[in-house]
Amino acid sequence: MNEMRIGVVLGSGHGTAGTTGALVDDLVARVRAHGAASTPGVELNVDTVVVEDLGLGQSCPACLSCMTAGEQACPSYDRAAPARQLKDAADLVVFATPVHSFQVSAAMKRFVDHFAYLIHRPAYVGKPAVLLSTAAGGGHDAALGYLRTAVRRWGFHTVGQLGVNGPGLRRPAYRGRVDAALDELAGTVLAAPTAGEPRPTTADLIGFRVARLLVEGGREDGPVDAAYWDERGWFDADWFSDATVPFLPNRIAATVEKRIRAGIEQGSAKPYRG
Repeated sequence: MNEMRIGVVLGSGHGTAGTTGALVDDLVARVRAHGAASTPGVELNVDTVVVEDLGLGQSCPACLSCMTAGEQACPSYDRAAPARQLKDAADLVVFATPVHSFQVSAAMKRFVDHFAYLIHRPAYVGKPAVLLSTAAGGGHDAALGYLRTAVRRWGFHTVGQLGVNGPGLRRPAYRGRVDAALDELAGTVLAAPTAGEPRPTTADLIGFRVARLLVEGGREDGPVDAAYWDERGWFDADWFSDATVPFLPNRIAATVEKRIRAGIEQGSAKPYRG
């Protein structure tokens, strides 16, 4: 591997100048330093998209055109192009967000919503991701958990994550622990593109089967999703790739799918009440 390309999706309203942007810069600097020491022949290229600069608007219009007619039918298709090209070209993608009210930022949420078609048509199976968050208080668990689930549905597998308290960085002891975590994460970033895809978990396999149910059930609404799955042979598969599928988790996923199908066919599905 003579070149490594890292893509950064930055969901901060402060762009690269804020705390989240600084955390990304710190990680990238450490990746460069680690790479120069361990793999001196590898050229590192970093591409960054600041979500606010894409002009995606106040919110996804939820028109479902991306689902039924293809992503090119999205009103924001051209504006989202830089982010799409970044994810396509990258060997690893860093998704970074500040925590706002115990969740990802509004900018990051808009970004995720504008790529909702990837839940039906995953395009990044086997590609690693790293998740970063900054906050003045708590909420890392919810924000990073949401991002981890969202990008997994797009195909990415998360190889590392880090949530940092911004004001805490002024305290030497905490800063030292963050530095150590960043150093460890930098090593993970360098190794991830050639480490291969991990085995899918039980949750992954259930997600695969639920996605298949959604695509099967949506054939009449539009042929795009089904054609995508047909081309890849996913209707007859247990997973999106040739990664080893563990037996027991796959049987559990099959059982869950069977129950969901029965609920749909028999009309016995119930609303969620917690």
